[in-house]
Amino acid sequence: MEYVVTSSYVQVLVPMIGSGSGNRPFFSLRWKVFINLMCVLALVHAAYGYYSYIQLKERGAEQRADLAERDLFVLEGLVATSYERLLEVGEIIPLFVNRLSDEGSLLAKYEDAIQGLFPGLSMNGSMDAVYLYDGLGNVVIKQGMGVELPVTVISAVVETEEPVKYFHCSEQCLRFIAIPVQLENNKIGVMVIGREMRDIILEFNRQSGRDIGLALQPSGRNEAARLWKLELKYLTQKAENASLLNQLVSQQNIVSEGGIYEISANDKKYQILLKPPEGAVTGKAYWILIEDHTDSYLAARKDLIERFLVAGIGLFLAALFQLAVLRSPLRTLSEISELLPLLAGSAFDEVRAKLSGINRKNIYEDELDYLQYSTIDLAHQLESLESSLLERAQNLTERSRQLEAERDFVTSLLDTAETIILTLDGNGRIVTLNRFGQELLGLSSSEASLMNFFDLNHDHAKLGEHQTLMHRLLDNEDNKVQIEASIRSRSGRMLQISWLHSILNIPGAEAQVLSIGLDFTERQHAEKRLVWMANHDPLTALPNRLLFNEKIELALKHSEDKDTGFAVLFCDLDSFKDVNDSLGHPVGDELLQQAAERIQNVICNEGLLARLGGDEFTILLEGAESKQEIEGIAQNIIIAFRQSFFIDGYEIFSTISIGIALYPEHGRDVTSLIQYADVAMFDAKESGKNQLRFYHDEQGSQRYERFSLVNDLRRALERDELKVYYQPQIDAYSGSVMGVEALLRWQHSELGMISPAKFIPLAEEQGLIIPIGEWVLEQACTQGRKLQEQGFNIRMGVNIAGQQIMHESLLPAVKRVINETGIDPGLLDLEVTENFLLRQPEVTIPKLHKFREMGLSLSMDDFGTGYSSLSYLKKLPLNTLKIDQSFVRDIGIDPEGEAIVKAIIVLAKSLGLEALAEGVETSEQLSYLRTHGCHLIQGFYFSRPLPEEELPEFVANQAVEISFE
Repeated sequence: MEYVVTSSYVQVLVPMIGSGSGNRPFFSLRWKVFINLMCVLALVHAAYGYYSYIQLKERGAEQRADLAERDLFVLEGLVATSYERLLEVGEIIPLFVNRLSDEGSLLAKYEDAIQGLFPGLSMNGSMDAVYLYDGLGNVVIKQGMGVELPVTVISAVVETEEPVKYFHCSEQCLRFIAIPVQLENNKIGVMVIGREMRDIILEFNRQSGRDIGLALQPSGRNEAARLWKLELKYLTQKAENASLLNQLVSQQNIVSEGGIYEISANDKKYQILLKPPEGAVTGKAYWILIEDHTDSYLAARKDLIERFLVAGIGLFLAALFQLAVLRSPLRTLSEISELLPLLAGSAFDEVRAKLSGINRKNIYEDELDYLQYSTIDLAHQLESLESSLLERAQNLTERSRQLEAERDFVTSLLDTAETIILTLDGNGRIVTLNRFGQELLGLSSSEASLMNFFDLNHDHAKLGEHQTLMHRLLDNEDNKVQIEASIRSRSGRMLQISWLHSILNIPGAEAQVLSIGLDFTERQHAEKRLVWMANHDPLTALPNRLLFNEKIELALKHSEDKDTGFAVLFCDLDSFKDVNDSLGHPVGDELLQQAAERIQNVICNEGLLARLGGDEFTILLEGAESKQEIEGIAQNIIIAFRQSFFIDGYEIFSTISIGIALYPEHGRDVTSLIQYADVAMFDAKESGKNQLRFYHDEQGSQRYERFSLVNDLRRALERDELKVYYQPQIDAYSGSVMGVEALLRWQHSELGMISPAKFIPLAEEQGLIIPIGEWVLEQACTQGRKLQEQGFNIRMGVNIAGQQIMHESLLPAVKRVINETGIDPGLLDLEVTENFLLRQPEVTIPKLHKFREMGLSLSMDDFGTGYSSLSYLKKLPLNTLKIDQSFVRDIGIDPEGEAIVKAIIVLAKSLGLEALAEGVETSEQLSYLRTHGCHLIQGFYFSRPLPEEELPEFVANQAVEISFE
């Protein structure tokens, strides 16, 4: 397939600009710009004018409010000044009273003074009323206007002895000031002086020029004040202002608190302020301040109109100027718009030439310049696009050829893919089947096209489920379905196929379903292998711990339902580690396989055998009906292991120890049964191995006690529970202390003193003997240094465990302790046992020589209890042989034991060594040892082990200078 593209095809891509629709009249862009600009400017001007009007109005209201506040301030100042004048007048009367003669009472003097002064003060306007009250609030003297003052005013003056202001307004409006005066017997009276408000009103009008008045609410009216219900007491220009007030109250609702109100009347603007006087009850009296602000309103309106006119003229001139400025750019825009239709005719050179001829006389470039440049670029791009489209047409032809090649490749890929790929029609009939599917199923393409998908050789196990899923797919209930099913190949092998069926959604196509079958037979076999490996021991092919635990869980459920019992046997090969270490792991693995076979041959089908790991085997016996039967099976296993194993030319003897736990006697869960069987097995090993043991509670408590001791031993150093005792070593001839042996003791915080025979093996087993041994060495050397400083040069013996001898840190640790404590190396004696010395002589003997080179002395402890080798003994750099206390106890009891003691003494002398006897407790033992030449004695006969605080005193009472050279 080929595509041919000509220039006429390219032309349709360019819009026909400027051709016009023929239905709309032409209206120049410049006039559109002018009209739109005028409309926008007019709208902006109107908005600005409205905003200015609102601002001017608010500013005028604020100014009037400020003026009103100022006038109120002036009014309040006049009122305050008038109160001060009343107070001054009131203070004159007591002064006048004091100047009168002393004859007569004070009350009479006040009466004379008031009657004498009131006419003159009233005439000059200083007061309009004066009253005198006694301390009980009774009127004594009353001159001028009569007003009933509240008792509270009189009592307030009497209590505070301070002047009190009071405003009264009923028939007349007066301001009063009540001042305290002294009467007979130091009693306090009250003199009240009052004056009308007329002078304040006139003075305020004179100063501010604002009309002022004072209004009262008629008695008995407590609702919101309305001026037509108030009585006007005072009002400047009453004739004019009364009608103005009537218009105000008829148009607006006046609240009792007063306020500022605006009103228009007779083409004028007025501001009216209502304010309750100071000291008056709210809603009873009001100051009325009236101001005419018509002139300021007219001036503001005139200013606003002038602004509108000036701004309107300016905007019109600006629009004309803008139109003149835009005339040239709009002409250029028109020229460019006339050139654009030429692009549709591919007149690219003509367009570029005319655009280049447009010369604009402007200093800075603008959008029209960019439009000119862009149009030129557009001409270049359209010309390039035309060439590109021609080239792309050629490319499409080439791409068509490539797609055909890719189709052939996909077809080849489907044929070579090792996956069954089918397409089915809407009834499940096979439309296509790839080559791998044809070979696997033994069908040709023509044979497959005549078959339905379910005519293939499917396994019947999942055929029904498979058909149901396919029907759901064909009925459009699902878009895709997946199932794992079996199908038989042409060779007859059953294959595991994972099918994925999905709808193709290709309208009009015959194929409606795509089916892909992936062969996962090998993967399934691998998964089964992994499951088997997860539950079995790969060496012996026996069940492992995981599967064994599951079987016990099943046995527990079965036994609970049937009310029966079963047993768990824990088996461990004796000395298996020695076989591994000496003959190698391959021999050890073969031994485990043969051991598993022997156990299986004994139990046959009566139980389940599993390997937990290492040389540990477990057995689940469900068929045994009695304890005797279980014991018989276990005993048969032990008997079977009496026969030797033959592996790679080696004859190996390996016995077995068995622990037994019973359900439900010993435990009711998996963990407990295996744990208790393990505990019983350890009991069998500790009892000599090659035997069986049933679990009992004492075994569990011993294991728990051992576990607790191990944990406590790890913290013993931190808790300062370990102590070092010192047992003296005595010269049997002189009775002098020749040395001491450092002995470790454990003072447990709860269990008390624990025997070294109990915790030293635990320390060696748990790897704690190294740090504990170094600590004992430090303590002993520190004590030896203290004795040395006190003048006692005696030997300090320290036991070195076998693990310490083999450890590489021993030599550096001894050097460090000697340097830190400062003990004389010649006074330090290291005691080692012969078993560890002779176990690896190639390691231990060089270390002993290095200790000798440092000046230390060496002793062999417990000599005679191990496998002594005289050939190695002569090679050891020893100083002393210590006779074990087990031989010393035989003195006087067992002649053979005495002979061994005598032989050790003779051997030591023949090798040039000292002989030291341990555990001497009787005089008979001491006498025998002295008779046969052993003069170094250690034991309870002379002293028990002593704590460090008792040792110096014992040495001081016993010691003499003895040379060990």
